[in-house]
Amino acid sequence: MSLRTKSSEKVAKTFVNALAKNKNKDILLHEYLSTQDEIKELKTIFDQPMSKRTQISSDIQKDITNKRKVGDKLPSETEYAKHYNVARSTIQKVLKDLERLHLITRIQGKGSFVTLNYPKIDMFNFKGFSDYAREIGATPITKLIEKKIIRKKLILKRLRSININGKITPLTFDTSIIDLQTFSGLSKYNFEKNSLYETMRKQYDVQPSNAILNVIPILGTDQEHTLLKVDKDTPLLKISGKVFDNNENLVENLNIVYSNQANFKFIIGI
Repeated sequence: MSLRTKSSEKVAKTFVNALAKNKNKDILLHEYLSTQDEIKELKTIFDQPMSKRTQISSDIQKDITNKRKVGDKLPSETEYAKHYNVARSTIQKVLKDLERLHLITRIQGKGSFVTLNYPKIDMFNFKGFSDYAREIGATPITKLIEKKIIRKKLILKRLRSININGKITPLTFDTSIIDLQTFSGLSKYNFEKNSLYETMRKQYDVQPSNAILNVIPILGTDQEHTLLKVDKDTPLLKISGKVFDNNENLVENLNIVYSNQANFKFIIGI
């Protein structure tokens, strides 16, 4: 899913319109993109191009979820390689990723078969991590990794863990982008101690209620592996998308990486 901030889209549109009026391009770049590094940072959080391997993984996962049932045999490595115009080694890595997600099983000499047509997911970030943790009798723990403001957008990067009987388990690494023009003063709150969604409900009378999400398997970065305490070759799940309130107003752009300790139920509407 490609998520672009309204600010960057506005800058781009203004730049194009001005070019149409034959203004000097260098002056325009200075005038409109004086904070281009900040815009670039905003865009790279949610607008990073997927690698070919990730694109294929996402595509096959959607095919499994929407069109196949448990026990179905998938196309061969050769067929996939020809279809996606990649080497068989790339397909082998993709299938290995999907096998680690328990979506398929690979039997030597026979092929790959569907074992689950949905990832094992309890979808809790949509409703709020703190809400979910309390529901299962756990204590939510949030560690603020980064907090900054870029072009009136609050960027939060948080490690989310739960404490059950003294055992702390990291579950997600979240990145949130929130418009401070909509949520004025939100940056003053301590989101290691306060729930983001609870603050929105109580302080702004905003009810996060639905989301548009994209789920893909990833290998993850060194930072993500370290924070989530998983081996570097462990496949992870990433959810990117947007959260809206009950009036369909945008509440949050989000990017969530789940550890292999998170157990999911993923419900797909048709």
